[in-house]
Amino acid sequence: MKTILWFIGAFLLLSGVVLYFFHDKMDYLPTFDSKPDLEEVNTAYEVDVEVYPDEKTAKANMKIFTKNDTGKKQDKIYFQLLANKFSDLDKLTSDAWRDFLGPHPEPGGLGFTKITVDGAVTDYKVNDTMLEIPLDDWEENETIELTMEFDITVPFNDGTFSYTEDNIFFANWLPTRAVYEEDRWYMNEFQPIGDPGYYELADYFVNVTVPKEYHIASTGIEKSEPIEYETKKTYEFDAEKVREFAMCVMNPEYKFKSEEVDGITIRSWYTPDSEEDFGIYHSAAKGAFEHFNQAFGEYPYDEFDMVPGPRTFTGMEYPGMTVVNSNHYNTGDSYFISTIVHEIAHQWWYAVVGNHPIEEPWLDESLTNYSTLQFLTEHYPDLASYHAGRYLQITEQLPELAKDGQSISTPTSGFPNDELYAALVYGVGPQMFYKLEEEIGVKKMNEALSHYYEKNEFEFATKDDLLDSFRKVVGPETEAYFNQWLNNNPVEFGEVK
Repeated sequence: MKTILWFIGAFLLLSGVVLYFFHDKMDYLPTFDSKPDLEEVNTAYEVDVEVYPDEKTAKANMKIFTKNDTGKKQDKIYFQLLANKFSDLDKLTSDAWRDFLGPHPEPGGLGFTKITVDGAVTDYKVNDTMLEIPLDDWEENETIELTMEFDITVPFNDGTFSYTEDNIFFANWLPTRAVYEEDRWYMNEFQPIGDPGYYELADYFVNVTVPKEYHIASTGIEKSEPIEYETKKTYEFDAEKVREFAMCVMNPEYKFKSEEVDGITIRSWYTPDSEEDFGIYHSAAKGAFEHFNQAFGEYPYDEFDMVPGPRTFTGMEYPGMTVVNSNHYNTGDSYFISTIVHEIAHQWWYAVVGNHPIEEPWLDESLTNYSTLQFLTEHYPDLASYHAGRYLQITEQLPELAKDGQSISTPTSGFPNDELYAALVYGVGPQMFYKLEEEIGVKKMNEALSHYYEKNEFEFATKDDLLDSFRKVVGPETEAYFNQWLNNNPVEFGEVK
């Protein structure tokens, strides 16, 4: 009996060593338990990634199931590789790119070692930020299985796929299926102005291995406590019906405060030097979720993470997560509450109701800034008054701002710099909504926006969708009102009645 028990014990010990070594090497491919259901999304990703914080690198394996919902047979499929925009910095020489990259950028990106389609190794082409994979007659509604193995080098810049002394920020980092628009794949070039991500809903199941002392905040929810090994641990995240998967790998100093609001778990991360002040922003985040849930419609996700980010930008939104300038956390200044609330409003206008952020950036950014102002008016009136004054001043400068033909509705590619983009989209755009609210009241505004939210939940909305909601709820004259503003002619609502 002792011999048998010794043999069993030795076998289990050896198996554990083998499995640990197997995991440590990351030389396996993830597998779904079964072929995923693609009824509500066209693509499901399962990712295994190990992050090496000291080297600012990672190694990833990804399995993808994707369904042909394009309406026609395809002989190619395209994936966005926005991370590869930083692989050759010598090509990014415009003033806008220099502003984006900052003074001391370092290159980075993805390097593929193997791609397969339905089990067979395949050729592929990488052209800047697009990956082209040839297919043998991908029939309508057919689901194919792809795998990708790739290495990741995290670049350094003033953007959101970068790192600081404390954290590594993974945004726009995974290969993601390109959007198919009517009769073509959208070739996303990654503009240096505005938000580059244009993503359809997908399911993500992501396993992330990091050194044992590190923490992770991400899109989605943790399935369970991390699986711990001798020196590492693996987090398992599920993120279903989301537009992208972003995460932040944080050093051991980080802690978080967690509270539930309307069934949503809000986690606010902080460091010892910001522990006294971060509570101001945590409280604002709670209030914002309560307000927007009532104003626009129920938030569909279970968890939201708020993470201190690089000091090179104000804030950035992702489904179920935002990264906010870490300086905000160390000041306790209520001025920065508007940043927190703005990023939370994006959970409604971007994460749930999507739009084309390159062709129609105002649809989420202008509406998000208006939504922020609406919240501030009720909860932080002095701060609201300050921002309302700013929007009015910027709008009064519209003739000068628009002298070269740009307007609220200009695509991001049509702006020469961030300053003009911000003035029109973040300044004049919210004033368009705010002036309408002054005439019809906040209750009627929210009736229209609730209609817009309900009709376009988990879809890509357009200007016509927004106008349709206002026409139905407020009246047909709202179409003329919005079109006048979008064409650099601010009018009173009464002038178009």
